Amino acid sequence: MNVCTRLLYTLLVCLFCTKVVDAAKRKSGLGVQILEKANVFPEKAASGDALKVHYTGKLKATGEVFEETFKVGRPLDVKLGTGSVVKGWDEGLVGMCVGETRRLTVPPKLGYGESGNDKVPPGSTMIFEIKLVALNGKFIHQIEAEGMKQEEEETNDADLILAHRIGEADSPYCDACNTVVEEFYEAWLLSLKGQNDKVQTKDGGSSAPSLTYNDETEAMVQSFCTNATVSRISRKNIYKSHVKPACERIMLGHKREIVGKFLATELHGRAVPDKKDFICNGMVAVCPSSKGNVVGGECQMCRATMQDIAYEVRRGHLANQAKAERQVRDVLQRVCAYTYYRHRQKGGDLQEACDDLVDEHTNRIVKEVLGGISGENSWKEIERTICVDVAGKCPAAIFRKDEL
Repeated sequence: MNVCTRLLYTLLVCLFCTKVVDAAKRKSGLGVQILEKANVFPEKAASGDALKVHYTGKLKATGEVFEETFKVGRPLDVKLGTGSVVKGWDEGLVGMCVGETRRLTVPPKLGYGESGNDKVPPGSTMIFEIKLVALNGKFIHQIEAEGMKQEEEETNDADLILAHRIGEADSPYCDACNTVVEEFYEAWLLSLKGQNDKVQTKDGGSSAPSLTYNDETEAMVQSFCTNATVSRISRKNIYKSHVKPACERIMLGHKREIVGKFLATELHGRAVPDKKDFICNGMVAVCPSSKGNVVGGECQMCRATMQDIAYEVRRGHLANQAKAERQVRDVLQRVCAYTYYRHRQKGGDLQEACDDLVDEHTNRIVKEVLGGISGENSWKEIERTICVDVAGKCPAAIFRKDEL
């Protein structure tokens, strides 16, 4: 099934199941409105399924919000059809696709009845806006990542072809997730610095506080996916259609888990590779594990530098070939500054090794990278040329023929 056929089938299935649900639920007194259709291949929710949902609950009479999970960032677990939620939910969530948003208008007989509860007055009709973010353990971003991989196999899209030429073996979602973690780390440090700057000791000095989760930190978390840095990357990235949506999807399903990970562990840059592995592999499951990747020795440091160059080039906008050389040179000027939080290191100074490689071989690296962008060489061939032939950091045998 090609991409167009699959997407058309997805649309038809979602439209069909939506109309059937609408008609059936209205007869029972439950109002169902589809606010956002799913854009991924649907597996529809059924009784007995495990769902994770975000929702906002309002009183119809006053419009007062009495419950919501979006801001808190922790989806609600629902076992559909088991009575774990009000009857209106057990009926109204059946047939939902992951990524879909529905508005349910729940009359008292399908809600809290004539007794109400501590937040809902007796006899109240409630309006819920509910987004299904995961079904039976599979989140939106994981389903989208799987769809991207299939799409990449069949695509003629120049940006995705370019991504493969410059070293990307996995879904763009992996790069997007790594970008999210790196930028969240930077934003987290700025939040900590802001707290530190405001703390004054009694004798007039300043002391470094432990990080507290205050209103400013919460504001940073809530606005993270729309902050200036993420927006800039989203505009310029060859994955511009992936970075911001990936950020939103990842934070939608895992915001509090990510915050907890940053609160519970040290904030120095050396801890970032572990955070990336925990979040992008273990939690979000869109990247391969990097637990065993420890950089040590001049060959590994050369290859790590070239991998970072590839990552930065992929995150740049290279559609304009006339500007590509300047943009690659810009990458080389900044790439070494980030090595401290992109790799686990064992012996040696990776940043110094990166600086030396770039300083000594800038023109050749630029030439080889431009050759990769144009499709002349694979990224493994580029890596081998620089680390074996040009810099002499690696033995030729380390690059197997089947990798080139």
